Amino acid sequence: MRIRVVHMGVGGRGVWPIRAFVERNDFESVALVDIKPEALAAARQVAGLGEDRCFVDMDEALRRVEADAVIVITPPQLHASQCMKAVKAGKHVLVEKPFTLSFGEARAIVREADARGVCVAVAQNARYTPAYATLARLIKEEAYGKPAFGLMTKFSWRPNVHHSGKMRHSYLWERGVHDLDSLRSIFNDEPAWVWGHSFNPPWSPYEHGAGTHLWIEFEHGATCGCMCTFASHKSGESLRIDCEDATLELVDNGAEVRRPGAQESEILPLDKVPVPESVLLNGWHQYITRGIEPPFGGHENLKTVALVEAAGIASDERRVVNLKQFWITGEA
Repeated sequence: MRIRVVHMGVGGRGVWPIRAFVERNDFESVALVDIKPEALAAARQVAGLGEDRCFVDMDEALRRVEADAVIVITPPQLHASQCMKAVKAGKHVLVEKPFTLSFGEARAIVREADARGVCVAVAQNARYTPAYATLARLIKEEAYGKPAFGLMTKFSWRPNVHHSGKMRHSYLWERGVHDLDSLRSIFNDEPAWVWGHSFNPPWSPYEHGAGTHLWIEFEHGATCGCMCTFASHKSGESLRIDCEDATLELVDNGAEVRRPGAQESEILPLDKVPVPESVLLNGWHQYITRGIEPPFGGHENLKTVALVEAAGIASDERRVVNLKQFWITGEA
């Protein structure tokens, strides 16, 4: 089945699915929507579409063009309204992360999609990178026993604030959403409790929360700490997880394994995995045509959105948040 797609937002990141469709026969670009004429002109050349398929208004595109689905790659504050509009028009949706900027909005979209029989998915691609995919496989297979605790650090400098410059808890929603989604995948478990503290150094170009300290406790007892920011003067990152029979740590040339009492570590090569964007498109197509929801489907991604929002609440209220309670009631 070839799925006809309207692209909502075709500048920057918005061009990747258009380029991908040129090489595929299971998706077809049928309309482009953007408020910037230069973005439309450039994307039109890639897609091979005429000017009559270019729009500045999403409503007009949906009225004038026969389509099955919409890809939304716009600033996060627009995701909720645009996804809901597409769903109410009976279109399947693939939306760039973050799904929305609140758990309540995301849940409302998923419920509306279920009622109308359409599929919503979120382009969370970080979990499919070779490094994270390798750790996730090793832990799922219990190759070194069950995980007990871990630590993630990410330091970088991001001078261009993009759309998150004025966003509260900017790191959490801009990049932390990938970090936390990836940890859900790697630990092969769901978070039960979260504590968080957003911080913003004096030199930060962001208005709030260019960094975060986090602590997560998973349902089966494993814990993980995070210290991440894009307001550091020196870049660097690490991820290590201690399991029953070894410590696993990502290094430049693979995954380092250090067993108890060993004098030297073993270096495992990273798994050869498909390009993350192809995983997203393959999974979305299967979801639409066969009803098999991928890990980045809307129902599953609600758990990531809930975790991100709960981490922000934990920071604002200086307490630990019960994820199960938040998931059921929508209140922390």
